[in-house]
Amino acid sequence: MDHVPSHESDSSVAYSHLLARPVELASGVDALYLSGRAALPLPFIARLDEARALAELTSAATPFELGGENFAMAPHAFGRYRFCLEHEYGRIGISTSHRLPAFRIQPRSGFLHSVGPAAAASHFRRVLQAECDEVFLSVSRIDLYVDIEGWDVGIEDRPLFVCRAGSVRTYEEENRFTGFEFGRRSTKTICARIYDKTADVARTGADWWFDIWQREEGSGRVIRVELEWNREGLDQFGLTGVDETLAAIGDLWRYGTEEWLTHRSPTADGNRARWPVSTPWTSVQTATLAQHVVGADRVSQQQRAGSLRRMTPALVGYLVAFAVLSGTTGIDDTVAAVARLLRRDEILRGKAFADRTRHRLLDRRFR
Repeated sequence: MDHVPSHESDSSVAYSHLLARPVELASGVDALYLSGRAALPLPFIARLDEARALAELTSAATPFELGGENFAMAPHAFGRYRFCLEHEYGRIGISTSHRLPAFRIQPRSGFLHSVGPAAAASHFRRVLQAECDEVFLSVSRIDLYVDIEGWDVGIEDRPLFVCRAGSVRTYEEENRFTGFEFGRRSTKTICARIYDKTADVARTGADWWFDIWQREEGSGRVIRVELEWNREGLDQFGLTGVDETLAAIGDLWRYGTEEWLTHRSPTADGNRARWPVSTPWTSVQTATLAQHVVGADRVSQQQRAGSLRRMTPALVGYLVAFAVLSGTTGIDDTVAAVARLLRRDEILRGKAFADRTRHRLLDRRFR
């Protein structure tokens, strides 16, 4: 049984954050997964088979041209899809099985936020139609979100959520609360996540979010409320195509935040469903879903900066350990010693460092 907060004087202090009205920093679509039906021409299938065979032989990604774009054929499948094509804009799975849609398409979040979801879907349709004439796209999953500043949600808020789902999970890292998850993805209907997005950005290196928020790094905690709609949930609203689904995101958000999941302010009433909606949650319910976008170049630049930021502490640690072993003390002599070590390694391996870098770039550039 859920614990119902008491209503003594200390309770008003514990739940004083329920009176604050958070500020929306961004909202819209953060994930748009698509299925595509089309007739695959035999020459196209032959090209796919050839590229996949080469990728398996070399255990490395193989260049593959698709619709004028340079993809990489992975040496592994994409779920039930035998062919997995990687690109900086997203991933495409291709299957020749009649039991599956021909294409499974997952645009990357950075691409969605650099051009918008409608343009992202149009881009992948154009690329595929260059090979298959006519491609019919449907939405298999769409994630809607709002990022807000000024809501100090924490583990003590667990009893204040009223949700139609029977499953609720609480997440912590290093004894610090990081978020809630409501419902299960396995139902293929709807689930929700509420979590510290600033902590997520620090972990993933997706620093371009600070551009979208128009906030400096370290300027404050940002909480994300995210609704994930899957195929069976969209079916309940009669939504299939890309255009009609994007046109209905307001209805999907209203249902998710007004009927399926709410956050309440406690009263003496023993029935939590009759508690009034909290002030922070009214800000969630009225999210604009305006889909703020930034340029693709800026996303790429900030993504690289974030990756370097995450890598730096470990890199410095290794270099300090190397300096101790090699007898160097400063940056310049340590880096020079590393260069000598790399050149010796090239001789032992019989492979140039530049060649290894090019192979790694091809293998990882689209991940």
